[in-house]
Amino acid sequence: METNKLGQWARKRLAEVAKEADSRLGKYWIEEIRSNFGFNDTQKDLIKKMLLHAKEHNLRSAKRARAGFVIYGYQLGQEPKESRNQELETETEKVWRAAEAVELVHTALLMHDDFMDRDLVRRGGPTTQIFFGDGDDHHGESMAVCLGDAVLCLGFERLLDCGFDEITTSRVMKQFLRGITNTAFGQAYDASLSKLGEMTEEKVMSLHRAKTAIYTFENPLIIGGSLSGLSPEVLNVLREYAVDGGIAFQLQDDVLGVYGDEEKTGKSANSDLLQGKVTLLVVKAMEMGTEDQKNSLREVWGKLRANKKAIDGAKKAILESGAYEYSIEVAKNYAEKAAETATKLRGRGLNSGAIDYLEGIARYMVEREM
Repeated sequence: METNKLGQWARKRLAEVAKEADSRLGKYWIEEIRSNFGFNDTQKDLIKKMLLHAKEHNLRSAKRARAGFVIYGYQLGQEPKESRNQELETETEKVWRAAEAVELVHTALLMHDDFMDRDLVRRGGPTTQIFFGDGDDHHGESMAVCLGDAVLCLGFERLLDCGFDEITTSRVMKQFLRGITNTAFGQAYDASLSKLGEMTEEKVMSLHRAKTAIYTFENPLIIGGSLSGLSPEVLNVLREYAVDGGIAFQLQDDVLGVYGDEEKTGKSANSDLLQGKVTLLVVKAMEMGTEDQKNSLREVWGKLRANKKAIDGAKKAILESGAYEYSIEVAKNYAEKAAETATKLRGRGLNSGAIDYLEGIARYMVEREM
């Protein structure tokens, strides 16, 4: 397939994954809500409200990139569908449960992330602390922590129930847990970066390696690949791919966090600046900008009460300083490196369609608008 068409082909495959994931997750939540946990009616009503919110939050429109990496990481080690028998359908059912687990954990971490970032909107709906706050911020934040913890454990439980043999499941669960542990360390670094001395490009890249590369790319890919029985050598190639792909993905996310269409991204295009997020855009603007441009950015960065005129001025400063163009170019370079790494998988007897997907999705991630 032509390189320039591979990204859009992969986007369509990801849309198919998202549709299937949404259908399966919807059924999962129905069963979970039916469990009706609680020891009196008041408790049961509260837990039902929590689970209904978790369901709604989890089923909001999303790319399902992580589910896609589980599925295609698994398919790397599989023969084309037409050449296999009923066994494939059974295995596919099992690996989909693993994909569901990854998406459940993603929702849990978003609940915690939004609480830490004090965000109001996620995927076009209220964040969990806003949904439960109702004029009491502390209660809303407490509920975001509690429900996030609960959904996190539901995700781990779903992986344990995926149906693969005990040894494989244990190995994959260890990968899952360690990946989320390292993600938490990455999140702590993110929350602390503005306090850890001079902000540099190297520190931003270390953040993306520790957080997004592991969380969005490596963990789901290695889970899928391990369930498929891929060799350590192939898994190492996937880890290499994940580093560059994850950095590209996050750099694009940071651009969309300032210049994205809010209707498409489902979140505010001002929050990253107002919260003082350390991004490559900010670092390079402070490095490359004029004093006036730097001052425009300082008036807004980390200032939750900045007005629209000041925000627009900061965004203009980032553009005119060259930081926007620089970030876009760096993201494209990392995406291309990831795509090139995916080609190293060819000639190893792996599923060519899955390799096409990995190569294409790396390019699509820096073309997307949401």
